Amino acid sequence: MDEVFPIFNVCKLLPDNKQEQCFTESLQEHIEINFLYPKSVWDLNLEAIVNVKFDIDENGEIDNIKPNANLVGVSFIQKRALNNAKQVFEIAALQIMEKLPLLTPAKINNVPTKKTFQISIKYQIPKEMSFVDVENAPILKGCEDTSGEESKTCFKQVLANHISKNFKYPRRAVRNEIEGDVFIQFSIDQYGYLIDFTTIGPSRILEDEAFRIMSLLEISKPATFNGKNIKITYALPISFRL
Repeated sequence: MDEVFPIFNVCKLLPDNKQEQCFTESLQEHIEINFLYPKSVWDLNLEAIVNVKFDIDENGEIDNIKPNANLVGVSFIQKRALNNAKQVFEIAALQIMEKLPLLTPAKINNVPTKKTFQISIKYQIPKEMSFVDVENAPILKGCEDTSGEESKTCFKQVLANHISKNFKYPRRAVRNEIEGDVFIQFSIDQYGYLIDFTTIGPSRILEDEAFRIMSLLEISKPATFNGKNIKITYALPISFRL
């Protein structure tokens, strides 16, 4: 039996034996582009996995979409509250799938045919994000009135000033003519604490000094995304030149 998966437009130039992989990757990309976390359940810290069953019919149209949400890590005393929360996630998943474009239908022995699929869409509130992706950077002294990209620019400027103000070349490093760049990485957790320091440099003496400088940094507020505190990890070099 000669079977070909449904074909997205971007996959049309690929050979038949690559269509399944391209279909899977294109479907996942569609979900990521159209993903939206419903605010009502986001504000309640609710998470879910929505299993979605759907057909792609003989015309390449999406049909018979059936989402089924399973809430993660919570329990409801009232069944109505559980059903309401599930429904919010299911509607969100349904809206993603309804936006799928018209596809070239699946074929068996070169005859268009309906094909049924099932995927999972995960709604998970992030506990950690990159500095680039957070909405607001951690707030340092002097950046209290900033937000968005302005807060990130302010964070970098204040951080550079902090290093310059607290920089001391270790005497032992001077005596031994040790110099170089120390790359230091640290995290600012969802409570605004500095944690998880790592350093890489030409000497432990310089690494310890880089750690001392950064450990003096005062965080007023942690990074935030869509109203929630988020842990971030940040890295930068500190140059030691004689």
